[in-house]
Amino acid sequence: MKNDLKTILLKPVTGSVLTVAAGLSFFFTCMLLPLVGRAGSSVPYADQNQRSFLSVLGFTLLLGVLATAVKVVRRSEDQSPLPFWSISLCLICVLLFVLQLTGLLAI
Repeated sequence: MKNDLKTILLKPVTGSVLTVAAGLSFFFTCMLLPLVGRAGSSVPYADQNQRSFLSVLGFTLLLGVLATAVKVVRRSEDQSPLPFWSISLCLICVLLFVLQLTGLLAI
């Protein structure tokens, strides 16, 4: 079973599918940014907005980390290029987490 999982993870299509899913999830996260912006943080249900945004952002970060990990594992096997897009998506998600948790997105 472990070899089957490694075989699936080493396929180029697996990393590509995870990267596309992370990109689409990031697009959805960007559409939810107004929920935690100036207008969304001043409504009575601002806590629910923040929980929704953080859950979608966490899911996006999870997909980005999985895509990066799969591509790095594949890179160690076949010397494929470094996944700059996936890494940058993870860094942007971490930056959004920090900005949200410090309250800077609500300014």
